[in-house]
Amino acid sequence: MSKEIHLGNQAKRILEDEIFTDAVKKIEERLNQEWLASPLRDTEAREKIFLMRKMLESLINEITSVMETGKLANKTLTDIQKTKIFN
Repeated sequence: MSKEIHLGNQAKRILEDEIFTDAVKKIEERLNQEWLASPLRDTEAREKIFLMRKMLESLINEITSVMETGKLANKTLTDIQKTKIFN
């Protein structure tokens, strides 16, 4: 359980890190601009941009999931410790 807490804390630091958040924002903006600038008939390029956006979203979701798992593990550990104190 402590491993999940440790990984959750690392994930939280990553998601809150200014360099990471700025990079994600710049990539999102660049992909949006590329999509808007792409010709409507260029479906292959538009699909690639769509996939890149989805992969970026998947990365963020995975890190967020690790963070949430760590939060849950921390809460569970805290609840167990409280139960032991009061019993």
